[in-house]
Amino acid sequence: MTSRVVAPYFYSIIMAVLLLTLAGCKSTPTPSPKPVNIVPTELSHLPTDAATQGLNIIDTQLSLGDRNLYLANNGNIKMLSTAECRLDISAHRGDFRQPESSANAIAAALNDNFNSVEIDVMLLKDGTWVNHHDSQTGRATVYYTGERFKLNRMNFQEFANLKLRDKQSNHLLDQRPIAAVEAFKTFAAYRNHNQQLNVEIKSDTNGQKLVELDNMLRKYIGLGGFYYSAADQDTLYKLRGINPSVYLGFIQGGHPTSIEKLTADLRKGVKNDTYYLDNKNKLELVGRYGTKRYRSRYKDYTAKSSLSELQRKLGKNSGLHLDIRSFMQHANVKYHAHQLGMKVYTYSLNGSEYHQSQLIKLTTDQLPDGAIVDATPYKICQRLFNAALPAKRYQPLSHLGRYIASLPQDADFDRFAEMRGYQNEGYYLSLDSGLAAINATPVKVVPNTIPTPLLEHGFPTITDEKIDNNTGDTIILRLPARQAK
Repeated sequence: MTSRVVAPYFYSIIMAVLLLTLAGCKSTPTPSPKPVNIVPTELSHLPTDAATQGLNIIDTQLSLGDRNLYLANNGNIKMLSTAECRLDISAHRGDFRQPESSANAIAAALNDNFNSVEIDVMLLKDGTWVNHHDSQTGRATVYYTGERFKLNRMNFQEFANLKLRDKQSNHLLDQRPIAAVEAFKTFAAYRNHNQQLNVEIKSDTNGQKLVELDNMLRKYIGLGGFYYSAADQDTLYKLRGINPSVYLGFIQGGHPTSIEKLTADLRKGVKNDTYYLDNKNKLELVGRYGTKRYRSRYKDYTAKSSLSELQRKLGKNSGLHLDIRSFMQHANVKYHAHQLGMKVYTYSLNGSEYHQSQLIKLTTDQLPDGAIVDATPYKICQRLFNAALPAKRYQPLSHLGRYIASLPQDADFDRFAEMRGYQNEGYYLSLDSGLAAINATPVKVVPNTIPTPLLEHGFPTITDEKIDNNTGDTIILRLPARQAK
């Protein structure tokens, strides 16, 4: 009897709970959908990373597009097409604006349309391949205790405690350098099918570890997506046995004059820079390249006989990577290399500006096959090939669009955000000469024909400068109040 009374009561409780649950579901607000950025039809032809939102963005992008350029979401100006750049442009250690040995450096270089990305790999004590350039910590990477360590005496757990250094401020970042396998995965994730990874091997190692490295590259990137370079011929010779088809680039040592200039520049820097002053006796390049000793050991491979010897050792799919100073001094090196089916790449120890200044002196036929640079593809392509000249097919409508159209062909679009600050004054930033006037007109000098007593005594005439006081701004100077005694 009791069970018959309890059962209906129990069922009524269940029904009440269900009704409350349904009522609660109805009262729960539906989350609003995320706003979708609709790409304007006029900008549908742009790459996927192009900025498509903002004030006058259509006019801005079409004005840039008239110069074979576009504005990316990250604020950088990039080229729509690098087809006119008849040179393999390789990003030295990834994007030069990003921290060395970081995934960001690789991804940013690929997004900036470099043909290839150069990274350095070396071995730790425990046999792990890592993405790192220097043989010890302290410059681009710093151990959390401040101590300096040689990479070949570290294990990966210790390596993972390193902090990356910001290139502009020298401050430590909350980022760590990456293992080689992480570098390969990053490259594979961001690359286009025609972009390659240039893996420079810094460690002297055995064939087994090189097989391990080659297997990782084949697995994550695939054949045709990477190649090797090294300053040690024996390392490249071992790699040829491991991978018969891969390109091998032998890195000839820097020209002795370049080494001397580099050393002198670093020694000048220690007088003013606290960081260099603290580490002047530990700088890797100065320590390794004692100039007199280096000059006596320097070997040049630009002669045809030396190139033939190099090819016999490394195979046909090989090349010579040399200092731009050596390339300029040996005008026939590219001709001799091409006769043997080899390539020639250039790099510079004395900065990207020097490298570019030498390349500009060459005709298109005289240029190397590729250049490893710390600059953007836009800057290289514009300086060497005028690849961003205005076609003048678009008439801009906005103030910014008209400013873009008015800029001379040597405008530095790598500094576009900074350059916009001068658009109301009629100035721009030049690739070669800094701040310049867009429409520079020569100033007509009118000679002073009025004789003065000062001139009769041999003194110069002092003329007050004409001051433009029609600025609309008020300058107020306040003197400190005198304290009462």
